[in-house]
Amino acid sequence: MNYYQLNIFDFFIICSIIYFGDKMNKLKIKDLTMMGLFLAILIVASKISFQIGPIPITLQTLSLALVGLILGPYKGVIVVLTYLVMGLIGIPVFSQGGGFDYIFKPSFGYIIGFIPMILLIGIGRNFNNKSMKYLFSIFGLIIDYIFGVIYMYLIMKYYLDINKDIIELINLGVLPFILKDFLSIILASIVYERLNVFINNEDKNMDIKYNKELFWTGVCQVDTPK
Repeated sequence: MNYYQLNIFDFFIICSIIYFGDKMNKLKIKDLTMMGLFLAILIVASKISFQIGPIPITLQTLSLALVGLILGPYKGVIVVLTYLVMGLIGIPVFSQGGGFDYIFKPSFGYIIGFIPMILLIGIGRNFNNKSMKYLFSIFGLIIDYIFGVIYMYLIMKYYLDINKDIIELINLGVLPFILKDFLSIILASIVYERLNVFINNEDKNMDIKYNKELFWTGVCQVDTPK
């Protein structure tokens, strides 16, 4: 009889599903609507691309930064995991299509790196200091670069049988994108600051309306003396 051996990656996936599944139960309709909206934005941004070497240039960095800043860490990660699963089961949401074979593309490491990137950007938004927001966003971007370059190296060397050193891969998969990605981070932060004021005002108005409804409901339920 063959037994399946649980490895550390499987354990991480199971724990993630349990954790984020529990979080999903606590989400409001507004949260789910926002997550669906930003998932659609991420998919559209992935499709606006042109190729430089093995890596396509897209608007993903801008859309990912907005996802992390506006939705926060765990809702942002749910959006990215949904995007990842959709692509791997064959829905053409990635820049060059979809399907499980996509894991053999040199650029797939950058998609995996979206997960820690979103976590860091989402955590960074909780700081009142703007410099910390930028710092966490840039750190998340660097982590994504690290995932992408290492994955590209492994796929090229052991799957495509192409020998390139890390410096060459940095020249291919990092340097052409740095300016665009840093500008995307700055633009996303500016957009977030503007939207955040609007969202907070809307939330306050909703809270005021909700409290008024509770007040008048309570007044109406008070027993009047006979």
